[in-house]
Amino acid sequence: MRNKLLLTLLLLLFVAVKVEAQVAYLDTGEKVKMYPKVEWIKGQPLSAFDPSKIYVVDLWATWCKPCLAAMPHLNSLSKKFKDRIVFLAQDVMETDQAKVTEFVAKQGDNMDMNVAFGGPRGGDFDKKWIQASGTQSIPRTFVIQNNTLVWITTPDKLNETILQLLIDKKFSIAAAEKINKNLHP
Repeated sequence: MRNKLLLTLLLLLFVAVKVEAQVAYLDTGEKVKMYPKVEWIKGQPLSAFDPSKIYVVDLWATWCKPCLAAMPHLNSLSKKFKDRIVFLAQDVMETDQAKVTEFVAKQGDNMDMNVAFGGPRGGDFDKKWIQASGTQSIPRTFVIQNNTLVWITTPDKLNETILQLLIDKKFSIAAAEKINKNLHP
């Protein structure tokens, strides 16, 4: 009897810890209405997604060489689609906000988009987007349309043709993959 009680208590404890450790699930097709709590470094702060807008949220860090290599491409797209798509450069996996702020300031017009500091692992952005989406590495790009996460990709997969599909409300992951396959056979 005593062993049964002990086993039951241990099982309840395990379930309680497991439930606490779980995060919300974030994948394509999921509705996204609120933006996690972050510190805005540049541009317009965002707390909620406007269903009438398209958003490209790119995860990056100052120490991530592939992220930095993708910035000129993203910046070019951001400038070209400025009035039709909101681009957000979301810094992640860093603890030194002053370092990130200084880096962004040095970029000037070469980083002409909204920029936010998400903070270290365990922060609000980390829990609600990085962990919830299963993101293991960066750069990583999230595309939101009509308050729905329509695509999780990398910045090199974004191009003018795909962004135009979003604007024309003709986007699908299959169409984007076909375009990218034709560009990179």
